[in-house]
Amino acid sequence: WRAFLYVSHGCAAFGERMWEFEAGILLLVATGGTSLRLTASLQLATLLSAFFLGSHVGRLVDRGGQLAVPMASLALQSVSIALAALSAMSALGTFQSVSQDVGVAGVIIFGCVAKLASLGSTLSVEKRWAVALANGNSGVLADMNGRMRCIDLRCKILAPSVAGVVMTWVGPAVGAGLVALINTLAWPVEAACLAAVHRDPWCNARLEAPRDGAMASGPAVEAGAPRARCSSWRLYFSQRIWPSAFALSLTHLTVLSFGNIMSANILTLGVSAAVISLCRSAGEIFGLLATWLSPLAIKRKGPASGAVLFIWFQLVVLTPAVVGASAWAREHMPLAVAVLLLVSGVGVARLGLWGFDMCVTQLLQEFVRPASAVGEVGGVQKSFENFF
Repeated sequence: WRAFLYVSHGCAAFGERMWEFEAGILLLVATGGTSLRLTASLQLATLLSAFFLGSHVGRLVDRGGQLAVPMASLALQSVSIALAALSAMSALGTFQSVSQDVGVAGVIIFGCVAKLASLGSTLSVEKRWAVALANGNSGVLADMNGRMRCIDLRCKILAPSVAGVVMTWVGPAVGAGLVALINTLAWPVEAACLAAVHRDPWCNARLEAPRDGAMASGPAVEAGAPRARCSSWRLYFSQRIWPSAFALSLTHLTVLSFGNIMSANILTLGVSAAVISLCRSAGEIFGLLATWLSPLAIKRKGPASGAVLFIWFQLVVLTPAVVGASAWAREHMPLAVAVLLLVSGVGVARLGLWGFDMCVTQLLQEFVRPASAVGEVGGVQKSFENFF
């Protein structure tokens, strides 16, 4: 069953990572390569949607069925990304019957829907399924988290590389079409693999086992009435491990990442999309190293101590990136050196970032109380991360 779980996760991650890389660049190309306005608008819209609706998505995950929620989330994610990619093709003028404004609006709207669907699939599979299938074994849970994160990071290496090469040598519109095709074809595979895991007798017994006195497929709240909107936030701050979780969200308060803004900004400096994708992929190699070191740290030192070690490492190695991103570096250093400092510092810092992320994620998986609210607490956590 592990192979089916990992294949499903890999298919979803590959299509999503391709879109994450292409989205900002496609909108930059739509403006003629002179303005980050549309790229920033997409980034702002997706982050705000996740911030305001993250807790609601988490609550739906807790109340929904163990199989129905991830199936619906992955279907919505695949369809939304495909529609967003087709909208990007319209914005680039591929479909003459559709105006550029309509295409841009479609990219932003469907991009937001895809973001929320991705949040739902992440909370349901990585938070609920992983905990249930680990069967109370912290070491097994750490290994599962490591393998799933390893798959995600491998997709971050391969997907941008494929997308960057296609966009550079064939064209941005063809790259968008490839994203739509891959996400459309991925959904049947994802659904079949999840269904196979759920049908396994051993897995089904643990996925559908009672949680805090309620069936896993039933309501996640202990008192029968739904929680008020504000109580999701109170629930989050009532957790013993909320300071660690909030610290994780603060790591998102930066533009020093290979996201849409930084990728588009480097593109404006004259660096090609293929080179950006390769730099991003190289950085994720250090993230892959974290998927091996983090489970070891958790098993030997515990998730809390491991988190402390990784976050200090990240702080130290980000210093060169700050220098490379500064106006001083661009004035007093060759452009190639400044860009190298920026991308290398951000790349190596992925080891600390993902190691810290995995340690804190395990704290959330193991210590959220009640356990039936892990999706709701995780939704608030994602809200904070997207806010910052």
